[in-house]
Amino acid sequence: MEEIRDDYKFLRIQDAFKALHLHVNLIGVIVELGLSNGSDCSCTLKIVDPWHSGSGLPVKFVARTIGALPRVESVGDIIFLSRVKIVLINRKVTALCNETSSSSFALFNGKHGVDFVPYQSSPKFLMREQDKNFLSNLREGMITYKFEDGSCCFTSLKDIKEGECSNLSCLIVHISKVYKDRWYLFVWDGTEMPPCNILVKSERLPLCVEPEMLPTYMLRKFPTFGSVLRILVDRVSEKQAIHCLQPGQHVKLLNLFFQVNMGLWNATFTPSTKMQYTMSRELQAFSPQRMYGEKLSSRWNPIARCISPSHSGITGVAHEDAPFVSLMDILTYHN
Repeated sequence: MEEIRDDYKFLRIQDAFKALHLHVNLIGVIVELGLSNGSDCSCTLKIVDPWHSGSGLPVKFVARTIGALPRVESVGDIIFLSRVKIVLINRKVTALCNETSSSSFALFNGKHGVDFVPYQSSPKFLMREQDKNFLSNLREGMITYKFEDGSCCFTSLKDIKEGECSNLSCLIVHISKVYKDRWYLFVWDGTEMPPCNILVKSERLPLCVEPEMLPTYMLRKFPTFGSVLRILVDRVSEKQAIHCLQPGQHVKLLNLFFQVNMGLWNATFTPSTKMQYTMSRELQAFSPQRMYGEKLSSRWNPIARCISPSHSGITGVAHEDAPFVSLMDILTYHN
């Protein structure tokens, strides 16, 4: 095994597209993460490197068990791929990593300056000393990398439509486990969702769709302007995919299905839902503190605080110098 890996070389991703039917070795940054297919123990992701300016190379993993599939801790982490075969899947050039063949993989933290120990690797993977240089150089090169995927257009929460799929760039506010097999992601993008159309006026709608209301200390961590959307997660493959998400993370979710249930907006994953990499400059532009500061600077102008054009009017107050606050400001006020 050692002698075989002495000739081990990584192929650049742009060259992998020309290596159809060949077994190659690749190293790349994970920029898109798909949901695992629990029925046949497979999943997909997409990788790039600093020499590839396109949307990335799809990688499909096939294993005997779900536990043998890669468990990516964060979109933006680095993966080593050994002896993967370049094939055509649905007319797309794809790297196939099959557990039953000689293929192997290893996952590493994508942050610059951390260790060189994979947090997950397949049994056949063998780390070389020179691989550390590849890993270090890729971490450093991705700091200024510009990932461009022109195929994705993102919709703000204020523009979502019932019964349609859209891509959403948002902040994870909270992750809640409400049942053994049901989770909710609470996400926010600083805009107001459109009002819901309730067709049955006599319908008694609950004030809370979860079994129990979130505690006050948790609600105080929510943004006080803009709508917070619930994303329902109830399938095994979906729960395995969201383990890499944490409150405070900025994430791009592709192909979410939006609907109104019990008078409230919510979204669900679809079979084609994916999570996409977020660049550091996008994180800075999406800072909740910065957005909140901009809102506070206009707090004396209530119209500026109402982001959604669907609001028909503003309630007047007798004290002209009183600051304009949202209902969330009042509910989460520290007294």
